[in-house]
Formats: sequence, C-alpha cells, structure tokens
Amino acid sequence: MSSSFFPWELRANLPNLLKEKEFGLYALSCYDPFLEKIFLSTIPGHFLGETGWSVLNPQDLGARWVEENLLTMDFFSVDQSYKVILAENLDPVVVEQLQSEKIDWQNRFFLLSFQKENKCFESLKKNKSVHTIKIKEPRFWEYSKLLKFLCEQTNVPIPYDVQNYIVDTVVNSPGDFLHDLKRLALSGIEPKSLSVKDAKNYITVGRLDQFELARLFSEKKHREFFLKLLALNNDYTALMLFFRFIQGHIIKLIDPSFIAAKARASKYDKQIEGHSRLWKEAELKDELRFFSRLEIMAKSKSDQLNQEIKLRVISTY
Repeated sequence: MSSSFFPWELRANLPNLLKEKEFGLYALSCYDPFLEKIFLSTIPGHFLGETGWSVLNPQDLGARWVEENLLTMDFFSVDQSYKVILAENLDPVVVEQLQSEKIDWQNRFFLLSFQKENKCFESLKKNKSVHTIKIKEPRFWEYSKLLKFLCEQTNVPIPYDVQNYIVDTVVNSPGDFLHDLKRLALSGIEPKSLSVKDAKNYITVGRLDQFELARLFSEKKHREFFLKLLALNNDYTALMLFFRFIQGHIIKLIDPSFIAAKARASKYDKQIEGHSRLWKEAELKDELRFFSRLEIMAKSKSDQLNQEIKLRVISTY
C-alpha cells in the first residue's frame, strides 16, 4: 500500500504515521531530517509494546542478520519492533530479503526510514504488502503552508503577518523555520502578540540574503549577482537551497498572474510584477534550466559548480 502526502496533509490522513495493529514492513521517505523527526515522534508508545523501538543503522542490518533474526523463530521470542535509519544506505539484497513472504511479522512493526529515495524505495512501493509513505516537498508557493504546519506542531502560534515575514525573509527549509520559531518562543513575548517589528529583533537573516540576490538577478545585474554567489566559497547546502529558491522565483517572473488572486500584494510581489517586464519568456526558461543544473551540482558537491559560476562572471565583462 503506497501513499504520498505534503507535510501538512500527513497528520490528517495518518495521524500516528503507523496504522494501529496493522503490523509488518513500513517504509517512510522524508526529504528533510527535521520533518522526519516530527513524524516519527507521532507514533504512540503503546503501538510498540513494552520494548519500544530497537533502532538499527544500515551497517547493522546485513543478510545474515535478517536470516538469523527475521527468518527464524528466535525473532519471535520477544515483542520487538525495529526502526532502521538512513535506509537508503541498505544493501539492496537486504531490502529484497525483508520483503520475503517467509517472514511472519506477528505483532511487530519494521520501519525503514529513507531520507533519499532510491531503487530500493521504488521496489518497496511496488510491493502491495508493504506500507510505503512519501512526504512530498512543498512547491515554491506552498512554503507558507509548511510554516503554518510547523507553528502548530511546535505550539508557537505566531500571527499571519509574522509568518509572511519569515517566509519572505529566511531560507524556506524546515530547519530554518524551526530555528526561527524556537528563537521567537524564547523571546519572552506571547507568540500570538508578536509583531513583525518584534520578529526582526529575533530573526537574523543569514549571509545568503536570497531576496537581495533575487532582486539583483531580476534587475539583470549579473556581475554583482554571480560575484556574491562566488563569495559563498563552496557552501554547497546554502547554494543548493538558493538555487531551489531562485527557480521558484523565475517561475513567478514567467507568470506573475498569481499576484492578482491575492487580497494584498507584498513588496516582493510588486517587485515580481515590475521585474517580469524586463525579461523575455525564452530568456527566463534558459535561466531556469541553468539553475536546475547548478542545483544538481550543489547536491553532489561537484567541483564544477564554482567553475560554472566563474564563467558567468567572466561573461559579464
């Protein structure tokens, strides 16, 4: 059984992540470790019996372990459920063994937690006897929904305008959102009473000001834009997140019609409307492909990434 949800959808559909008394093999794919921790924490203790989880690393779980602990009756001497972290690093042979019909799970859960999808996760999705759950990454216009969800999970109910300020100011990732919510919770101000002015005192914009960079790009100030990227000096995580952000920004420049549906356009929205007139659609699509390629390089920590950025700097002279 395979299912797929955005983070804010999962709680409504699978409030406990696992299905009570539906024992057996589960596989969770979650793109972010902070969200993974939130969802794994929703599993009630009574689902797991008195022994709780036994946590395994991929290196602990080899073919011999499966043979000795799952394919023999010794495994059933105790009510023990297992959770495997970083399951994307498992040997494919082991993943195949875990799907054996010879395994009688009885009253136990066996959860494989993936932070990256691979061929093993795909094989699990095709097996109808395996419960596979995928947490989908939000689309660029849905990060406000993600932040609202995290406010609910952390019990930090900040006002709507403060949420908008955070979405427009910081890197749109669960980790950055949670970090800022923690800072606001520790500010001593009642979260519901926080103002944008208060938030500015407690939230620091990192050295990668994505909106300033987006402005430079949109105004076609390419030399300044790419020189600032070079200054990041192989901070692959920051670059990867920015390349993901700028692709969403470019899509907005291609079609800014979404702004008309808003009750009130933000400063960023107004910039989008103005800057979109400076570009031809074909130019923006070329840039979209370029930054998609750079994102892949940043993910793989490719040495070629800096070279690509340097070439763009040189081309501006």
